[in-house]
Amino acid sequence: MSGPLDRRRVVVTGALGGIGTAVTARLLADGAQVLAVDRPDVVRQHREPGPPGLHVAGVDLRDPRAPTEIAGQALERLGGLDALVNNAGIELRASLPDHDDERWDAVLDVNLRAPFRLARDLADLLAAGRSPAVVNVCSIAVTGFAGQVAYDASKGGLLTLTRSLAVELGPRGVRANAVCPGFIDTPMLDEGELRSIAERVARTLPLRRLGRPDDVAGAISWLLGEDSGYVTGQSLFIDGGMNRQ
Repeated sequence: MSGPLDRRRVVVTGALGGIGTAVTARLLADGAQVLAVDRPDVVRQHREPGPPGLHVAGVDLRDPRAPTEIAGQALERLGGLDALVNNAGIELRASLPDHDDERWDAVLDVNLRAPFRLARDLADLLAAGRSPAVVNVCSIAVTGFAGQVAYDASKGGLLTLTRSLAVELGPRGVRANAVCPGFIDTPMLDEGELRSIAERVARTLPLRRLGRPDDVAGAISWLLGEDSGYVTGQSLFIDGGMNRQ
């Protein structure tokens, strides 16, 4: 039985952990073929073969050659490309004085520079696809929090990049949207005191719970599908009502 993403060819970065795992599983369940991209050390721990339609690639997104490698694998293993999900991200929780240039650059390289390079270098491949779309995984952090200026800046930049991509690529038939998850129950919450902060915030939300990776995955699947065919340049907050502007 075909699904809403039947035979759609999708690249997902940061695909083998946290939100990425749920996104990959949902897209496969909805009928897509997925090139799941993650760090080489993560991919080495992945047991293949996976479910039908899954292809795994170990790529360091910080490498300027990464887009070329991903494009080549998408052509070879998927036969082309219809969608790109920029999900890979790293976080630095530290006070402003502890954000040295090296750590600032590391966060921006993965969270903002890599999605820019992929969108730029895969644009022709996407434009040749069927109902092509880009979804960038941003964060509630675009609103700004203490102790994570690099992460917040990277996600804010990614949100603005999404809007620019919608304008740049729209005439070529490529849509670009962003999702902005709130506190999602993934292993990332186990870093430092983040889980206790998240649970405290969750008790104040209209939905009174942490988000689940599947909450984000379902939204991304919809944004990649034809049911959202007139939606571009938008940001969808998946945060239990935390941001109510």
